Amino acid sequence: MSQIFEALSVARHRGVDKLKLLSPEWGEPAEGSSKLLPTVVVPSNADLLDRLENHPAQLPGKTNLSHKKIRNYLILAFFVTGLVLLGTSHAWRPHGSAFADSQSIYGVTFEGTVRPASEIRITAESTGTVSNISVKVGDTVQEGQQLLGMDDRDAQLTVKQASIELEVAETKLDRFRLQLADADARVAISQRQEQLVPTRQWRDSPERAAAAYDQAIVNYSRAKKLFDAGLIAQQELDARGTELRIARDDLENAKQLAVVSTKLARDQADQANLQAKVRREELQEQLRQAQVNYERAKQQADATVVRATTAGVVSEIPVRLGDRIPGGAVLARLAKLDRMIAEVPVAAQMISGLRVGQSAQVGLSSLPPRKVEGRIRAINPLPSQNMTHIVEVEFDNPTLLLVAGQPAEVRFMKP
Repeated sequence: MSQIFEALSVARHRGVDKLKLLSPEWGEPAEGSSKLLPTVVVPSNADLLDRLENHPAQLPGKTNLSHKKIRNYLILAFFVTGLVLLGTSHAWRPHGSAFADSQSIYGVTFEGTVRPASEIRITAESTGTVSNISVKVGDTVQEGQQLLGMDDRDAQLTVKQASIELEVAETKLDRFRLQLADADARVAISQRQEQLVPTRQWRDSPERAAAAYDQAIVNYSRAKKLFDAGLIAQQELDARGTELRIARDDLENAKQLAVVSTKLARDQADQANLQAKVRREELQEQLRQAQVNYERAKQQADATVVRATTAGVVSEIPVRLGDRIPGGAVLARLAKLDRMIAEVPVAAQMISGLRVGQSAQVGLSSLPPRKVEGRIRAINPLPSQNMTHIVEVEFDNPTLLLVAGQPAEVRFMKP
């Protein structure tokens, strides 16, 4: 525009000079020139010069522009150019974007978002229907405080059935113990009565057989002496010898019978005891299973009352009254506000200058605004779509007044 203005000015001055040369008042023509040049008829010199001096500059095919308008247009053009340059400079200024200069990382203010450092999810242990909600988002709760309740009719029926099964198992085991104790008492009484009352079986006992054998030996010895003295016949001696052999066989048989009888009695006792043990263990296992079922049913019934597992602030309740909730679904979220995290995006070319544990200053938009000291807790090694990495800066929040999602400004400190 300035070049156009200068060209118009030069053209105007040249036109004025030529008209001055052609005017008779400005000089006579050279000798002999009047015959060669035609007569030029021009307006009055004063009028022509006045119109030319005041005539605005004009370009072919363009609108006439005065000097004042051209100056205004130039000023407007300079103003617009300055705004464009200023906007470009602001756009390229580092604000935690992917275009930030890695050399100025410690002089950059990064804009982030605040969230709790820890959040606890409360889930449903079994399928049920939400029957009541005792808290709302933003409430501060203590450990064990009721958050909401589930329909417990099915759970109560399960508890009742498990209770009946447990009672039956306990009754069976108690009855078996009484029967076993009664059987042991009867066996003891029978054994004592058997020892007190004599029976014919005593003649087959090893002691009686041993006594009979000893007597047979004496009788045979006496008969042998009498036979040697000629006082008795051979027939009498043979009879005493036969009695001795029979008594010896009876003694051997009695001993074997005693051993077999003792072993049989012991085996029978072991068998009875083993059967009683197996039966008792079966009943005890039934009792233990019934106890487990009962405890599980009680836990399911208790789970219908959803309680806070730790102290915190209710940050979300994604269910409503009447919702049918499957097991494992999230019923509520609790946030602990004593420790907070500011998540800030950092350009990929700047991330190499940061380390976990490095100090940072977090500016909070509270009333009044304040700044707190924090440390880098984690650096996401994978960049997002705009080639920035999420850096987590953890800091203390003793006032417990920060709300998740509020903005924060982070400046990283040199290590």
